[in-house]
Order: sequence, then structure tokens, then C-alpha cells
Amino acid sequence: MHQGKEVATTPEQLMRSRYSAYYFGLGQYIYDTHHQDFRGSVSPEELTASAKSTRWCHLEVIASSQHGTSGTVEFKASFIDKDKLHTFHEVSNFILDNGSWFYTDGDFKPKVSQKINRNQACPCGSGTKAKRCCFS
Repeated sequence: MHQGKEVATTPEQLMRSRYSAYYFGLGQYIYDTHHQDFRGSVSPEELTASAKSTRWCHLEVIASSQHGTSGTVEFKASFIDKDKLHTFHEVSNFILDNGSWFYTDGDFKPKVSQKINRNQACPCGSGTKAKRCCFS
């Protein structure tokens, strides 16, 4: 999807591809999959810079639904900043426009942060200690 060879067929598929785009710093894809009526003044370059400055490490999809040309995906996405794991919880809204799904907006729940001990299991789920994985 990031290379334009496939398109998302469900809101959840689009949300997962957008998370991956944030992980890899693909600001143009993030921009292109955000419906033009909801983008505001953000540029692809700003999205790239923001995505690349964040150490994303985990995605959990809680629920997703699709009703005709609209859909929602509830998820938690986590990132590491210094010695803390930050998790934000969102219910994202999507619409089908001209055969393609687009993110519109979301309802954000309060962000949760917790200190991570370097010797505990890495929050990314690799099974290794944090100091040998995402905290290295």
C-alpha cells in the first residue's frame, strides 16, 4: 500500500498501514491517506519529520467496524521517549471516498505513560530485555 500498488479494502487495513507509515516515517503516505477535508494545514514534510522523530514500538487494535461508506477503528499505539513508554488510545473515523478509504479524525482518550526499567521485557513484544532492544 505504501508503494501505491494496493489500496486498503477496510478501515482497519488502512489504519494498520498508516501506523506502519508512521513507524517508517512515510509522511507523504500519511498525508495522502488523510482525507483532504480534515488535513488542516499540515504538510507531508511535517508529517515525515514528526514520524521520524518518534520511536513507535507497539500497536494494539481493540475493535473495528465498517458500515457502508464509514468505519471506525479503536486502537492503542505506543512509543518510547527516553525511559518512558507512552501509549495513546484513539477511536479513529474513516470514510470511503471514490473507492478509497481515508482517515478523517479521531476521539483521543487520555495518554498513559509509564517508566520502563531497562532490564524488563521490551514493550515492543520482541521477548528480549528493553536494554537489548528498543532502549539500546
